[in-house]
Amino acid sequence: MDILSAQEIGELLGYAVRMRRVLHACPELSGKELRTSAILRRELESMGYSVRGIHTGLVTEARGREGGTIALRADFDALPVTEKTGLPFAADCGRMHACGHDAHSAMLLAAAKRFSYRPPARNVRLVFQFGEEGEGGAATMIEGGATNGAEEIYAFHLCPELEKGRFATNSSALFAGVMEFDVDIAGRSSHCAAPEQGADALAAAACFVTESKRMLEERGGCLMHTGKAAAGNARNIIAADAHLECSFRYRERDALVRAREELNGLCVSLGEKYGVVFSLTVRAVYPPLVNDPRCVRKIRALTGAGHMDGRYTAEDFAFYAEIMPACMCWLGVRDGTHTSPLHSDTFDFDENVMAEGIKAFVALGDADLISAAMPHKE
Repeated sequence: MDILSAQEIGELLGYAVRMRRVLHACPELSGKELRTSAILRRELESMGYSVRGIHTGLVTEARGREGGTIALRADFDALPVTEKTGLPFAADCGRMHACGHDAHSAMLLAAAKRFSYRPPARNVRLVFQFGEEGEGGAATMIEGGATNGAEEIYAFHLCPELEKGRFATNSSALFAGVMEFDVDIAGRSSHCAAPEQGADALAAAACFVTESKRMLEERGGCLMHTGKAAAGNARNIIAADAHLECSFRYRERDALVRAREELNGLCVSLGEKYGVVFSLTVRAVYPPLVNDPRCVRKIRALTGAGHMDGRYTAEDFAFYAEIMPACMCWLGVRDGTHTSPLHSDTFDFDENVMAEGIKAFVALGDADLISAAMPHKE
């Protein structure tokens, strides 16, 4: 992956560090990244790119010397976290880049700068995505044509569990799929001394919590969690209603269909048992992020990436992987000084690690397309 000279990587890293700090100091929440988007647009246009907006997201293209198009994606939204890093460029607005998105965008900006004076072999679609931490950022970018004509897509994500400068991924589900849903239960109130006159929504809710977890997790590869519950008005009154907020996480794509069927069946059976009415409302669905094995082989050839098991967190890069060959790869930032996990108020990293991400993005721009160079062998 020695495409860049030592002088080039030093200059590009310096630029990435400066831009990472600019972005870090003005974190904005999903869908509200107006200032961040303006900063990114200004930088890209100063390099000579023609930039198109999709909501607050941005898309542009570096024209290649040969043919074919790959897409490189970086996200740039922040989290509602009050920063406690003590950095001189820390945000003080109750929001924070606690998931490394500032670094993701800075690395892609540096790669864009390199492509602006030395065109890549392939056409490179540069996708700066809003709203990864919210709902639908990737889906909106796709609907807006961000990936039209691209043949494959790649992204990197900082990883505090992986040694600094190392890459890791896998050729199965790197992140889980998620269905967030609510359950509302309508019963009938009565005094607890006359339970036959009521229909206990709280008892039905409690049974749903335990039975749904047992039922959905017994096959393995799935996680069912009820994180919030509300029911009842007094200790001696049977609850007339109950509300549950739940999260189902899964690694196999077909697990979601089975889960929805089983949850609906459970609602019917418990409704009959307790004399209550269940209503299930789906709030959001993310597919599992399943990397394309050919893209994984390509990333490993370029970066030496090792293996990393999948996890039950979600990542909306999965929407790209649903429609085209894709690979997300972890970039390690763990060292003796930086040990805080993602989404924590003290998350930080050695900025020198961004040199590895820049080199990887640039290498992808000069690599062969998988369709031509790496036939699908499963």
